[in-house]
Amino acid sequence: MRARHLRRTVALAAVTALGATGFATVGASAADRQDDEGDVATLTMAVDGKALVFEGPTRVEAGADLRIVNETDPRKIGPHTFSLVEKDLRPNSEDEAKDCFKFKLEVCVDIAKAHKVDFRKETIGKPDVEVGKKGWDASFGKKGDTWFTFEEDEETERKITAKAGSKLFYLCVIHPEMQGKLKVK
Repeated sequence: MRARHLRRTVALAAVTALGATGFATVGASAADRQDDEGDVATLTMAVDGKALVFEGPTRVEAGADLRIVNETDPRKIGPHTFSLVEKDLRPNSEDEAKDCFKFKLEVCVDIAKAHKVDFRKETIGKPDVEVGKKGWDASFGKKGDTWFTFEEDEETERKITAKAGSKLFYLCVIHPEMQGKLKVK
């Protein structure tokens, strides 16, 4: 698979975004329902004022498809990840968010390793990482499910294979203030 290039302008854009928005845990917003397509729930990566956010449901049916859509312009704010992480490993302060962005926080390092990030060549060797069952189910401690997006309107879709009653916590490792939680029904 061809490596995707990671531009260092991401660093300036992400630091600027982090400085402009401050750190806050941003949960998914909008309706707590799946969209009109029935068994598809959609989370979007978006800009809300000065804040970068995930917008979409906070609950999803086990077995439903989860679509992730990047609605932001990477030339202005950089790429994103949608990475499932264990609740206690998410950055929960501005300092931890900065450490995550600088790949000094262990879970963020693990996500970069999973994507096969080569910082010298500024490439991403594996944009789509899936462990555990096929679908969204495995949260990062050392390994987990994650997706790296480089393009506006780029999207991915996978089934929610986590068990009903599970909670899936997620973040963007490039913009660690972007966080949320999905309750699996």
